[in-house]
Amino acid sequence: MSEVAVDLSIVIVSYNTRALMLDCLRSVFESTLITKFEVIVVDNDSKDATVEAIRTNYPGVHIIVNHENRGFSKGVNQALAVSTGRHLLMLNSDTQMRPQTVDRMVACLDADQEIGAVGCKQWTGDGRLYQSCFPFPSIRDHLIHASVLRKFGSTWQEALAAREAIDCTKSQDVDWINGACLMVRTDVMRACGGLDEGYFMYFEDVDLCRVLHGRGYRVRHLADANIVHLIGRSGAGDRTRLNLVWEFSRIRYVERHFPPLQRFIMKMWIAFGAFVRLVGVNSCRRPTVDDRPFGMYVSVIRRLWHKSQSVPSGLVWTEPNRG
Repeated sequence: MSEVAVDLSIVIVSYNTRALMLDCLRSVFESTLITKFEVIVVDNDSKDATVEAIRTNYPGVHIIVNHENRGFSKGVNQALAVSTGRHLLMLNSDTQMRPQTVDRMVACLDADQEIGAVGCKQWTGDGRLYQSCFPFPSIRDHLIHASVLRKFGSTWQEALAAREAIDCTKSQDVDWINGACLMVRTDVMRACGGLDEGYFMYFEDVDLCRVLHGRGYRVRHLADANIVHLIGRSGAGDRTRLNLVWEFSRIRYVERHFPPLQRFIMKMWIAFGAFVRLVGVNSCRRPTVDDRPFGMYVSVIRRLWHKSQSVPSGLVWTEPNRG
């Protein structure tokens, strides 16, 4: 593709998802009919022969091999640094393209210079429409989805969540779209500095869309473009550690984008939730040094009042289930 102008760089960050990756790549090559594209896979030290399988089956794919688990944001930025396409598509390995999806997303960006990023409809493996676009996180949003309140008002929460949900069957401008399939203008992505590497994973897509809005760009959801998103297939790792990464990313997002009073309220709310779970763990059994749920909640409380943005060492990255 070096002799032809490249419309799109498709970036897939990989970690031990060999079978899913091969299916994803097959769907990309079979479904994209017009767009001139390149594929860049960033492998985060997979142990399942992902790299070898890609080289054998798709020798034209550019592979960046990391010898450590660098997380999602750093992986995307590595690909961004070598990409040659006018646009860049972040794509999960647990997704499968449907015909002309890529072509329609590229056409959307080309047709309107005010659109900085575009996403599409996502369907689960069993044919259900998956919620992939959302309003920006708020205090109300966190209350609606708070698990600590679920036992007291699940019906109330469900009703409010339904009222807040965006209708993904309609093409429209939205606040943010999950990064399982998110296409951004490459020059704009670079102007934004890529993804914020302070997010090991989770919330980096929300953060990016927030930055795009701040620069005057719109984020567009396309209802006439589709992918299948095999939710849960690529994120079957240590749930305790994944929850800790999510909490650290949530705190970083709050610190970056919430005004002072809301930031304080949110931090108190997160601390309250962690404390409630900490008490629950402690009441069930005596905590030990190796009690990871206990340690997770302690880490969250500590992180709330310290400015360190690093993720605790030893965390295992598995591809996030976005949304």
